Amino acid sequence: MASTSPAPVEPLESVPATPIKRVRRTQAERVAESDRRLLEAATRLIATRGYTHTTLEATGVEAGYSRGLVQHRFGTKDRLLEELIKHIASAHRERLLVRLQGLSGLEAIFCEIDCYLEGMDNPSETSRAFFVLMLESIGPAPHIRPTFAAISARWHRAIARQIEAGQRAGRIRPEIHPANEAQLLIATVRGLRTQSMLHPMTSNIAVAIQALKDSLTARWLPSEASR
Repeated sequence: MASTSPAPVEPLESVPATPIKRVRRTQAERVAESDRRLLEAATRLIATRGYTHTTLEATGVEAGYSRGLVQHRFGTKDRLLEELIKHIASAHRERLLVRLQGLSGLEAIFCEIDCYLEGMDNPSETSRAFFVLMLESIGPAPHIRPTFAAISARWHRAIARQIEAGQRAGRIRPEIHPANEAQLLIATVRGLRTQSMLHPMTSNIAVAIQALKDSLTARWLPSEASR
């Protein structure tokens, strides 16, 4: 019986490769990507150079784009920084709301404190940029001050509502004034955060946070008789 030889195998090199189709991004996706990179670049520059030395041109170069694109997207430097401030504040609020779920009374207030002051021993670029802009809004950058004022007003209302909810639940003393206490709390945590950034080697933020919580517990927590 005649033997049959196996059919010759065609070399792999001669098999045409299947071209990989590149998925083209939509215009909206390209805009979102460029905006993200521009905001990240502005964050890095603000954190290291401050408001005065952060320009549209420098932001575009840092992000890998041109000055013209930055100007086209945001118009002016102040408009760019307003969007940056809102972006940072919104991201912080989203993280906070997740952690606040199921909390009330002093527990909710303590969560606000922890979220605002965490990472102060080694603040991120985002944190440094936010505080640099906040401080410079009362100096060389007055045009961005209303943005910070609006954020502060929303935060004040949110904390006051947390206090009121704790009072309705009987977990915070009824004689505590929500608006006044919210204002005092915001001023305190902002002061602690600024102090930690100014004197990172001498500021023991953990001790300061615990002292603040102990003070609030002593003043706000209802006595056993009132429960």
